[in-house]
Amino acid sequence: MELSENTPLNLPLFLLNDQIEQRDIKSPDLTLEVILDETLLAHLCQNPSADENISINLQSYQLKAEQVVYDNIPGGEHQAQLLLNHGPILSAVVSVDDEHVFISPPIEMMPTFDLGEEEDS
Repeated sequence: MELSENTPLNLPLFLLNDQIEQRDIKSPDLTLEVILDETLLAHLCQNPSADENISINLQSYQLKAEQVVYDNIPGGEHQAQLLLNHGPILSAVVSVDDEHVFISPPIEMMPTFDLGEEEDS
């Protein structure tokens, strides 16, 4: 996964329940979009040790309902976090006011960045 500043990160979200392992990855319930600013990128550059994880609370993000049954969620009360585990492995969790939880599949990532240090030939 390539990360760069001021670009969107889109993650599919699925209702956390007993059927989650049988779900089609191409048919999420919701989609989380967050714009990668400098601070968020700095958090995503970390690689926690095997026995730790990093939780990043999101202040600015958008939710989009991908299934009609969840059309009311983007306009309601919710909170989102990105979770970074050893690997680094990135996932998202969205908690909704009615106590439903949506999660994204874990994504193995190795962030790459353009530092503007191109060599002149």
